[in-house]
Amino acid sequence: MKKKFILLLLFISLSHCGFSPIYNTANKLDYKIIINEKNGDKFLNNLISQEILKISDNNATKIYYVKVNTIYEKIILSKNSKGSPTEYQLKAITNFEIQNKNIKKEISLNEKQNIKNISDIFELKNYENTVKTNFAISIVRNLNLQLLNEK
Repeated sequence: MKKKFILLLLFISLSHCGFSPIYNTANKLDYKIIINEKNGDKFLNNLISQEILKISDNNATKIYYVKVNTIYEKIILSKNSKGSPTEYQLKAITNFEIQNKNIKKEISLNEKQNIKNISDIFELKNYENTVKTNFAISIVRNLNLQLLNEK
């Protein structure tokens, strides 16, 4: 009984440690990003658009108009003795052309990751899509930092 009481007391005291998420609604940014044009890899462009919608403030007075151009490559790094690929490099290059009343700027962001080949093609494609999702999140965070430095 004492152990349960001590565990309950410990849980209650540690649950209010002051944690707050970095990207919560209170920390919304004071600008809106509108994507005018998307070229390149459609799946990666859609992921980037979704991530931009998450950080964009619809009521902001400062508006950035953006053109997105993505290049996605899957490069074979090594092969086995039979000639089958054993390792790939996934590479995403994203170019943003940003326009505002005051600025016209181009930003280029690159992401790379090496992966091992998986014998199950379905599993490999799912893993590749997960990597693309991580690329999109990272690219939008870097874009956000670039735009914050413009202030």
